[in-house]
Amino acid sequence: MKKIILLIAAMILLANVTVKINKTNITQGDEVIFTITAEGKNVKLPDIDKIGPYKVEGSANTENITIINGEMHSKVSRSYIFYPLKNITIPSFKVTVDGKTYYTKPITIKVSKLKKTKDKDYDLSLFLDKNETYLGEGRILTIRFSQSIDANPQSIQIQRPNLNDFLVNQISTKTYVQNNKKITVYKFLIIPQKSGKFTIGPIIANIGILQKENPFDDPFFSAAFVRYKRIVSNNIILNVKPIPQNSIWGKFKITLKTDKTEVLANTPVKITLELKGCGDFYDMKDFKLNIPNATVYEKKPVFKTFIKNNKLCGIYKKEFTVISPHDINISSIKLLEFNGTLQEVKSNPIFIKVENSMLNPNKTDKIENFTTSNITTKTVYKTNYLLILISFIIGLLTGLILYKLIQKKNKKEKDIIEKIKKADEKELFKLLLPYSENKEIEVILKQLEENIYKGAKHKIDKKGIIKILKSS
Repeated sequence: MKKIILLIAAMILLANVTVKINKTNITQGDEVIFTITAEGKNVKLPDIDKIGPYKVEGSANTENITIINGEMHSKVSRSYIFYPLKNITIPSFKVTVDGKTYYTKPITIKVSKLKKTKDKDYDLSLFLDKNETYLGEGRILTIRFSQSIDANPQSIQIQRPNLNDFLVNQISTKTYVQNNKKITVYKFLIIPQKSGKFTIGPIIANIGILQKENPFDDPFFSAAFVRYKRIVSNNIILNVKPIPQNSIWGKFKITLKTDKTEVLANTPVKITLELKGCGDFYDMKDFKLNIPNATVYEKKPVFKTFIKNNKLCGIYKKEFTVISPHDINISSIKLLEFNGTLQEVKSNPIFIKVENSMLNPNKTDKIENFTTSNITTKTVYKTNYLLILISFIIGLLTGLILYKLIQKKNKKEKDIIEKIKKADEKELFKLLLPYSENKEIEVILKQLEENIYKGAKHKIDKKGIIKILKSS
């Protein structure tokens, strides 16, 4: 009896790591279930996200615990589900049991290609409006599923095609009856993001069909269950041609707009760039305004896209705020578009007159040269009382004007301080824009811009801002 107990104890101490698979010969699209099982007191199974190039679509765990002679032992299994499209060898994986490392054995899976199903009741087909396109040019992909009017499936599950290198927009779904067939048509606009040759499909429809069994020919014993029939589509080839470098597919129109054409120096001006048209909006570049000796603030661009005549169309808008001590001269914004031919699209230029602008430092005043000769000048000094009176009055008026200006400045300063105290970040940004030439204020404006438009959380010190304005 003692020998048997010792033998059982020895078997328990040995780790038991096994692997199994539901099938080693499959067709493209079939589910593969790969399971690792290990036994021991402390079992650690691998976390697997990918098997080869294929993503693990799901996993499941089971655990059985047994207690023998007061000791607890676990039998842990983990299953991984994936869908290989080509022959693959599942590699060796590391398993840790009671502090010891073990490796699973590699398993080879053979995958055969799918062939289009020929069935009297069901059909699944893929179509393209054209089999050749340019990078960024949309094509219409149609999925057509038909079933016999007499067919009565319990469920229909149609797989979507793998379109990893495309942007996909569903256009429509339409169902109709024709020649004793119920037909459903799905249309998609697909936009290639890479050039090259692409195979789309095949895809699979799983049809759930209700079946009944009655082994004893008695209604009491009848049973119903759902059996699945797999319908495979054709595949299609799409050749995507490259477009010229630094260009974008489509046809566009660019417009520049401004809210003012004349402003005082260092007054904010709002400029809006608007781009309309049809084409690859998802690959649209970001536009910038480079204006010498000016401060430019920009918002994030806003896109609105829609499908029109089976094309991706839309509107791109971007707003800028410009502060300049000089006239603002913005040349045309340019874009290279390609729609079979390469051409440059230009916006209108913009000129904004800035009043009281700083003088051009390169400009020099004209100085006239005179020839000096010896001239004897006799000066006669005479008291002019009228001139003294006029000078006194002018001095008095100047003093009064300066006093009023100082009072006005103090009132304006007081008003701006009160507004700063009450302002939120957007209002504070507008209040500080006229003071952007001050380097300290410029730093605060950038922090406010990041808080408002980029979600930053810079702490804004209002007391510090008031102190800067008082000292400037």
